[in-house]
Amino acid sequence: MMKPDYQIKSLLKVLSQGVYEKEHIIAMSLLSAIAGESIFLLGPPGTAKSLVARRLKLAFKDGKAFEYLMSRFSTPDEIFGPVSISMLKNEDKYERVVDGFLPTATIVFLDEIWKASPSIQNALLTAINERIFQNGRNTLLLPMKALIAASNELPAEDEGLEALWDRFLVRMVSNCIQSETSFYKMIRQKPVGEIIVPSDLQITDELYETWQNEIHNIAIPDNVCSAVSFIRKRLKEESTKEGNKEMDFYVSDRRWKKCFRIIQTAAFLNGRNAIDLTDVPILFHCLWNTVDVIPSIIDIVASSLTADIDRQMENLQKEIDLAIKKKSQPVKKEENTHNPLEQFTLVSYFYYSIRNFPQGKCLFYKADYNHVDVDKVSDGILYHDEQKRAWIVHAIYTGAPFDYKVRNVQNVRRVKLQKCDGGIIIDNTPYAFERTMPLSMSSSNSLNNSQELFGNGFFTKLTVADNALSLLLKEVVPSLEIIKKLFADSKHLFLSDDDKKIVKKYLDQCDKRTKELEVVIKNAQQLL
Repeated sequence: MMKPDYQIKSLLKVLSQGVYEKEHIIAMSLLSAIAGESIFLLGPPGTAKSLVARRLKLAFKDGKAFEYLMSRFSTPDEIFGPVSISMLKNEDKYERVVDGFLPTATIVFLDEIWKASPSIQNALLTAINERIFQNGRNTLLLPMKALIAASNELPAEDEGLEALWDRFLVRMVSNCIQSETSFYKMIRQKPVGEIIVPSDLQITDELYETWQNEIHNIAIPDNVCSAVSFIRKRLKEESTKEGNKEMDFYVSDRRWKKCFRIIQTAAFLNGRNAIDLTDVPILFHCLWNTVDVIPSIIDIVASSLTADIDRQMENLQKEIDLAIKKKSQPVKKEENTHNPLEQFTLVSYFYYSIRNFPQGKCLFYKADYNHVDVDKVSDGILYHDEQKRAWIVHAIYTGAPFDYKVRNVQNVRRVKLQKCDGGIIIDNTPYAFERTMPLSMSSSNSLNNSQELFGNGFFTKLTVADNALSLLLKEVVPSLEIIKKLFADSKHLFLSDDDKKIVKKYLDQCDKRTKELEVVIKNAQQLL
């Protein structure tokens, strides 16, 4: 028997012949069909929405398709079949002739779905959710694998369409071709003949049922549950923000159950026995309710991939901030035997030199230090002084003397400043000043302070910064590298190039945050 991943990969290649920038919609439609879910396509006319349904029918052996363009005047007879006159006349039974209509179709395509009448909508609800159709006194089990609906608009509010809209788990936007290269390939393309799918690639009813049983056994690991918990929490937060509508971010328990089912199906069809994080981006297409919230949904889902890592980094940052803040508290007068500012090396008589500034030599104006507070963030300015060949940091306060110096220089930007013991915090990153004597001589009790602050057995012998750096480099960074490698090595059949670009962007951003935190911690080592 052919392996599912090889069969689906080969099948998608055949189904996508002559199609441009719609391959991911075909792939997600096939995934939906195998998962037993329905899909909604949002887009203007002429964007190959009906083509997707016709191609999808070919994936199933002896598959039948039913297509219909809805209008306000559409009747149930046109969708589910006309009433049998002979049955009504001879046997006094109200039954429909269903052959050739929705109740006998493998793949159903309904265009302009929201124009359906209430009677059609009610029948569709049962058909989509339970895969049954009540034909008179008989209950028909539907062979329908997926219902593909399309429209150039979303359902109108307060018209009773919410229940039907909720039945479409997968929701995708079908746009016109964006790439000029793909556009002219489509223009120059000769008519595509009939697509023939080899019989060994087609999905039989027996194979379909076998797959359903195997999909139920796909494991759901804890890290995926953690990512989904993050998504659920963020959705609740977004729904309570001012200006947002609660229902725009609402996901019912039924939809969550179906979401796990479809990513289990994706894992199975990719040849795995467990879901992993590469399946999570499929939720890009399952959680949005209006077009306006799509960017927010993408941000939430993509952020969930590194949520645990970001949480660890946030905790490390808090520990560093707390340690620096404690060390920056004023000492008792009898302990302060000398002016601490005298410990810092002066440059050009007026500046303290900042250590480990990432952009090169950096100086802080000495007179401004008294205008920066330990407990309060204040405004500052950073600019490059060509004459001194250094970056200069000034605090902004009434009467600050730097304004005339920076009017004509480039690379000027605002920064946030906060005082800390032994240096300055610039945009949440602590930096130590160069000292006239080693830190160990000028602050011999710093190690003891760290031990006192974290005397719970976790941070005991080393400084807070030492332990934080060790945790970052030995646990946090390797965890991120595992995720990056997971996506880099993945040949996921149902993630589009755009999906992969989004994921890469968020992983790169997380990687950047780890490097920034490493700088913060290494700078903190000079302070603690």
